[in-house]
Amino acid sequence: MSYINPRHEGRLTLILHLRDAFASTYVHGAPPGSTKLELEGINLTFFQLDEVGGGNDRDLFNFPFLFHADGNPWHEANDYLLSIMSNKAPVNRRTDDVRRRASKLLDYLLFCEDNNLDWLDFSGARPPLRPTYRYFYHLINEGTRSNQVINQYTSAVYHFYKYVTAHWHDLDMKRVDTVKQVRFMTRGSKGYKVIEAEKRSQTRRTAPISSVPLGFVREDGEDLRPLSNRELGAFLTTIRKEKEWSVVERLILMTALMTGARKQTVLTIRLKHLKGFTEDKLQSEGAYKLHAGPGTGIDTKYDKPQVLYVPKQLADELVTLAESAMMKTRREKFLTQLEVSHPGLSVVEDDIYLFLSDQGNCYYMAESDPRYTIVKSPQTGQVTETIKRKLIQKASSPFPKSFSYHWLRATFSYQLYQRLQRLVQEGAMKPGEDIDFIQKRMHHESRETTENYLKLFKMTHEKVIAQEIWEGKLLNGGYSVLKVEAHDE
Repeated sequence: MSYINPRHEGRLTLILHLRDAFASTYVHGAPPGSTKLELEGINLTFFQLDEVGGGNDRDLFNFPFLFHADGNPWHEANDYLLSIMSNKAPVNRRTDDVRRRASKLLDYLLFCEDNNLDWLDFSGARPPLRPTYRYFYHLINEGTRSNQVINQYTSAVYHFYKYVTAHWHDLDMKRVDTVKQVRFMTRGSKGYKVIEAEKRSQTRRTAPISSVPLGFVREDGEDLRPLSNRELGAFLTTIRKEKEWSVVERLILMTALMTGARKQTVLTIRLKHLKGFTEDKLQSEGAYKLHAGPGTGIDTKYDKPQVLYVPKQLADELVTLAESAMMKTRREKFLTQLEVSHPGLSVVEDDIYLFLSDQGNCYYMAESDPRYTIVKSPQTGQVTETIKRKLIQKASSPFPKSFSYHWLRATFSYQLYQRLQRLVQEGAMKPGEDIDFIQKRMHHESRETTENYLKLFKMTHEKVIAQEIWEGKLLNGGYSVLKVEAHDE
């Protein structure tokens, strides 16, 4: 059950279905193409002109709406939230971001009300007397939020005022916050570049990005490492115990291990994708090509087009799973639930997800799913966390307790690296070509990311083991490490 802030009751409501969200209304005239409407309860006629080119994407779902304490709508804030959605492409019109912004703006408004402050009054001679500064100091003194979270709250308030100043009230933004234009140089995968940014006074210093731990590689902000060959052996031994692991759980793991795909890619494979697993399409390396990304129905990180190579053995097992009586029953449940929860929506069988729970639910809702912009909280692959906890509990030594599902992607790369090294040694592949090959299979935009993987692979896993021994044994957690016996002195 999601958390509900009791102070937001009656002040923040979700409009489950906001029809014609971007249409224009007219009272004193009827523009060409407009529709005549009447407000219920009062004798008022107006005209609605739909958004040009809106087509079937004119509605919003789960849209936040804010109220003042007296029950009147907070027009400026609601208009601001709607403007954010108007700038999004229809496929990206989920309201998660504006719901979070609405919550932060309401927190600010509640603070102003509790302290008898007018959120539009910036007449204070000194900054500490103005509402935004007082709110900033309140967040600091409250002590319940980290510096990073405080910056998120003040940023939401600042950008709201920028919109209010441009469209509603003549405010001096210099009195809302003191902002300086700064320039700094960063080094990325493609060299150095100069970045210009705003530096607001109502921000707190945040901790610098931590260094990558020994034996790990950082990809997309996450630290991961491959399983060593011994650890992989323990992994495979564990998941092959049929009485403890379902075939769905095992194949969710094996698909990531054998293709290097992330969870959103693995869990959004549809039945139609299995139709490409035919003998005439089998590659010389013994794998089938599977296209993922925009237009395929399979989600990828940052919506980048990808080509996965699915080994024949894995492909055969996926087809067997799809054709099983168990999965046919789950697909029937999926369609039944869809008809009940979303009347009017239909999905052809080929577009149903391959991996479904025993209740007929998908594990990850793809962005192309017709329900994606409608549901409040789409599935985001929590099943991988459940599988991870089970794996850590069931696996025997030397399986690492800090394992995460994303490690399977690094393990795929490491296994590929070991196979390629033999080809390099035999002269079938030139040195450096292995990096290009791994970069392509891992879908790394930057060669530097791939090189970071290779640096890790060249490290012996004994270093990782040595570090664990050092951390656990050198101090041993107490006074017992102190030497008090006499030796030959």
